Amino acid sequence: MHVRYIKKTSNMAKGKKSKSYGDDFNVDAEIASWEDDRKIKETKTMLKVKGINIKCRGNRQKDVIKLIDEKDISIVIGPPGTGKTYLACAKALKFVKDNPLTYKKITLIKSVNVPKDEEIGYLKGSMEEKMEMYMYPFISNFEKIVGKVETNALRTNGVIDILPIKFALGVTLDDSIVIIDEAQQISKDNLRTLMTRIGQNTKIIFLGDVKQKSVNKRHKSALELLIEHFGGVDEMGCVELTEDDVVRHPIIKKIIRVFEKIEKAEDLNGQG
Repeated sequence: MHVRYIKKTSNMAKGKKSKSYGDDFNVDAEIASWEDDRKIKETKTMLKVKGINIKCRGNRQKDVIKLIDEKDISIVIGPPGTGKTYLACAKALKFVKDNPLTYKKITLIKSVNVPKDEEIGYLKGSMEEKMEMYMYPFISNFEKIVGKVETNALRTNGVIDILPIKFALGVTLDDSIVIIDEAQQISKDNLRTLMTRIGQNTKIIFLGDVKQKSVNKRHKSALELLIEHFGGVDEMGCVELTEDDVVRHPIIKKIIRVFEKIEKAEDLNGQG
């Protein structure tokens, strides 16, 4: 097995009164109502498909599945087209399907590759609408595995949830499978925030490719830090996929080799 074992401002406008609740507002009743709604929702989130069959192509993909089974935090690295996102999504769905009382939610986190701390506020629409374009790789894989109808139902019922990095601080992720994609674009500070969100009955899966790093190139990314500094943590592990594991299209292997030659030439010439 090829495994390397390795973180008040006031909204009141001038001349307008702030919203207040009347004396008859019952906080306990509101909390109880919210809890009831959540329990009702949870009964509707069971996957209706008979089973989740994870199709591994090659031993290293099998190593990925074994790693996620055995470790609390998994790091899966490799070039494009090696099935990183598919394997993580399929395994997350299988956890929710087979152990619904332990794993109740799949939380999706992805760097949006925008400078200045993952800002996405300039985009129009709600937070979910802003994140939608970045989450397409996740959603398309879920649809391949369980279908579009089931995927939409899981999203509607909150089983598949999106968490922007910017709002992760202070959140505890319990009973969840957390998939963090594009880890090579995430900063050290955000890595610390994300790793320390892990709660009870939770697994975190980091995905990425160091060679696709496109921001903060002068500083080591979350993915590089994970690989280099967490080897002594027993609850963590890493599997590296290579161009030999590419399953998307045969031409990708050739593309990867050409870019490797370009990068080596740039390094020799002191560019890049």
